[in-house]
Amino acid sequence: MKNNLVLLYFVLFAGLTAAQSYPLVTLHDINYIANQDTLPFFPSSPLAGDTVRVRGVVTVRTLVGSEQPGVGDRRPVIWVGSGWACYIQDKDNPEWGGIQVYQGDSTSAAAQQTLLDLADTARVYEFTGVVTPYFQSTELVLITTPSPVPIEEIEVLPQRPNPTPLTIDSLFASSTKGNYLMRKYQGTYVEFKADASHNLITSDRVTGTGSTSGNFRLNDGTGKSMMVYAQSTYFKTNSSGIRPTYQSPVNGTYLSYLRGILTMRSDAAAGVLYWLVPLYPDDLGSALVIPPSISSVGRDAAIAAPNQAVTVSCVAKGVQANIQSVKLFYRLNDGAQDSLDMVTTTTDSIYSGTIPGVALDSALVEYYIKATDLNGVSITNPSNLSTSRYFYFVLNRPITIREVQYSPFGSGLSAFYNYSVTVSGIVTADTVGRYSSAGNGAPSSSNRIILQDGETPWSGIWLNAANTNQDVYGLKKGDNVTITGVIREDFDVTRIDSISSLIIHSSNNSLPNTQILTTGSIGTKASNVIDAEQWESVLIKFENVNVTDLNADGNAGPDQGSGGNRNFGEIFINDGSGNVRVDLQDGNHLYHNMWDASLAGNLTLIIIDSGATIASLSGYLYFSFSYYKLIPRMTTDFVGYTPPVGINDGDNTIPDKFVVEQNYPNPFNPSTVISYSLPKEGLVNIRIYNSLGQEVANLFNAVQRAGVHKINFDASYLSSGVYFYLFTSDNFSQAKKMILLK
Repeated sequence: MKNNLVLLYFVLFAGLTAAQSYPLVTLHDINYIANQDTLPFFPSSPLAGDTVRVRGVVTVRTLVGSEQPGVGDRRPVIWVGSGWACYIQDKDNPEWGGIQVYQGDSTSAAAQQTLLDLADTARVYEFTGVVTPYFQSTELVLITTPSPVPIEEIEVLPQRPNPTPLTIDSLFASSTKGNYLMRKYQGTYVEFKADASHNLITSDRVTGTGSTSGNFRLNDGTGKSMMVYAQSTYFKTNSSGIRPTYQSPVNGTYLSYLRGILTMRSDAAAGVLYWLVPLYPDDLGSALVIPPSISSVGRDAAIAAPNQAVTVSCVAKGVQANIQSVKLFYRLNDGAQDSLDMVTTTTDSIYSGTIPGVALDSALVEYYIKATDLNGVSITNPSNLSTSRYFYFVLNRPITIREVQYSPFGSGLSAFYNYSVTVSGIVTADTVGRYSSAGNGAPSSSNRIILQDGETPWSGIWLNAANTNQDVYGLKKGDNVTITGVIREDFDVTRIDSISSLIIHSSNNSLPNTQILTTGSIGTKASNVIDAEQWESVLIKFENVNVTDLNADGNAGPDQGSGGNRNFGEIFINDGSGNVRVDLQDGNHLYHNMWDASLAGNLTLIIIDSGATIASLSGYLYFSFSYYKLIPRMTTDFVGYTPPVGINDGDNTIPDKFVVEQNYPNPFNPSTVISYSLPKEGLVNIRIYNSLGQEVANLFNAVQRAGVHKINFDASYLSSGVYFYLFTSDNFSQAKKMILLK
């Protein structure tokens, strides 16, 4: 035992000694954006990539702790998968003073020696780690190898810092644009309070057991809102949650206050959106008003025949007062709205109402339910009527995939969600070669089979091969089949699940023609945006594209796992109208972006190069992890792949420092040249932003040797205006303004 203690002391002493060699910086040094007024985007920290020491007071402890004895002691508060994390901030000034401290490994002996698991609130510690960009934010990733550096307690405070009071409207620069100036509070503890001028109304509650369960939206009643993110296990309602009886507020609840850590996300429309991470149970204020609840909404017919009446039912219950009325609102083909009273004849709060039959074939009937209690407080289901309604079709024929996929309101939900359907179509993507059976070492494909019955929007759907005794995996491209199964949503992707019947009519049929789209028409649109959603699971094609970024989620090179550079096999391509993602991991083809170092040794494969051109790239559209993306199925989906010819390099003189020149000419129309100097070899990234902070081009992302370089920017697809180019290499970052005049 004595020897073990000596060894632990030696390891910790070695770590502390090593830490002294790293500079001591402030949280302000890490986070501050000097020219934030003219940088409406997300530059990396000026210390990105540096190993530093920094001090801060813990606002949320790493583990649940002694308040919950036994097994609860070692459960994390902030959920980061298998790692550990806590938030810290400057004890005196919250502005630019917050950050998440992260450690990807929580199980090894080295991981235990950082002592992050002992970090407690209201205590100031010194942390040693690498300043690491993480999407739009910055993390401090603790050092665990080769020598772990333990955290060091500096000071014990009477309490953690008081939250900074904010209002939801302060997070917006206008009715539709986020306020970049509020970035200074990212990672810090803030509070939103209800008063006569500011409501806090909940909506978009996420139930179930998915990864986002527990999330909800907080609205001020004027159209402005923010997402409440259940990162804390006190607020998760899935298996990671630590309060089994906790449920997030029902939609329409008026809260007295809500506190938490402010974080931010990029958004194509708003530029920046802010999210709130409540930490402990008392961060969620009491409810001032709780509306009735409406649940278990259903109808007695998935499809209505002409002149067939449809009965809609639900469970409606009062919370703060008994139910006064439950009404069913409906309309036909966007016509005038009608309503009827739903009635109950039971004691179990089941209400029902019958929508009269409709004679018109192919009609669309939409409906929703509104419940009001004796206090006059009302709630609707769906809660957000601008993006979601229940609906069904009136048909005198079998349904097609289009009717199953069609979602005209922006929710992404099918009219047949949770109903059994039978549809027919041609298999356009299969799982042949998913285990590299072709013997070429190609990336393994995802287990998705895609069915399509036309060449129009909404005409494709995913067949889930699991949860069935039918041989769905055996289907091949060109099979003409009829499928019966239940319609489900899998993380915002509609699929046919629990397949009960599969009939193969014929094989080797011609596939539907791919539909030619522009990359910008899909772009980085949010989930369920109709312009993109309508092409989900449909064969599409992009033509004459450039590879603008070899890794859409980080720097070029292999995936390093949690805490390191991430590479999930996704690249950006652009035909001049905007970037869109391509997922290289989910198809059986020869192309990759070096997401795994082992791929380099396989000479039969083709590594995608940044700046390469592709005459046409086909596949089906998929949605995952917040983005739509093209899934190429096979090598022949890549037509006319041409490696880059390189950019124009200058003389062989090695500069002694980074220099980014003003673009020339400036103003320009339609192209201009950006020159820059590199004192050493490194990864170079050049991105173009408009005046709203929205990225319009990822111009270059690759490793370059030291020297003077030039790159041409063609803005022929952009409108006149002010733009910024952001140059980043190593720890150097600089932005310059340019003007496009047409």
